[in-house]
Amino acid sequence: MANEKKFLVVTAVGPDRPGIVSDLSGIIHKAGANLEDSRMAALGGEFAVLLLAAGSEAALARLGTALAESQSALGLRTVLTPTSAPNTGRQLLLYSIRVSGFDRPGIVQAVTQTLARRSVNVRSLESRLAYAAESGTPLFVLEAELEVPSETTLSEVRRELVNRCDEENLDLSFEASA
Repeated sequence: MANEKKFLVVTAVGPDRPGIVSDLSGIIHKAGANLEDSRMAALGGEFAVLLLAAGSEAALARLGTALAESQSALGLRTVLTPTSAPNTGRQLLLYSIRVSGFDRPGIVQAVTQTLARRSVNVRSLESRLAYAAESGTPLFVLEAELEVPSETTLSEVRRELVNRCDEENLDLSFEASA
């Protein structure tokens, strides 16, 4: 079908400045596409964008051309990746976790390794440093949205996460998502 909805993942990185989000969303709109999902953040002095655009094949072709032509003006390096529609056929349980503790290397790997062993998909993950109010001690905070296959035993996932976080001296919150 010519008007069948198609999807394109756009990754862009460049020096942080005011107006990047407005510029990108304007290009998407002008191409006739829709910005369906996105993650954007300033990381150091760079601004990083990961977004899902949707539209007709023609609209996404216009978007690709417009982004290629405007990379220099935007100050962004872009990568375009065609993708399929989000998978909604699987039976998944949605959970969120929050892990925090004194900052040190290896926290993300320890938590995600535990999840991967149980075939739990990390749908989104955000991590950052926060500083303790009185001492100024750097604290690591990880927040993630998870997709747990319905055949997975939740109590086992929770127990393994609790054990790993105890070994790593980390606090854990594990809750069902809406």
